[in-house]
Amino acid sequence: MLTRGDIADALYERLFRGSAEEAPARPAKKAPPAKKVFLSDWEIRRMMKPGGKRLVVPRNAIVSPLSLDWLDYNGVEIVRE
Repeated sequence: MLTRGDIADALYERLFRGSAEEAPARPAKKAPPAKKVFLSDWEIRRMMKPGGKRLVVPRNAIVSPLSLDWLDYNGVEIVRE
């Protein structure tokens, strides 16, 4: 399967077949996306293991209020890493 970067490379090569001097500088590739920042109720429920009492989330994650209520009701501890 082609990725966005593969398609960009193919287009770049097709448009600038001439010498390297004629082609403009190629922009640097973007860094991979950071971990998800906002966690909704649906995502939290998918992350939970059946019978689990501890949930590990990224340190910078924002957990929705509904998720916090659901976790509190079920006695689940949130660990931020």
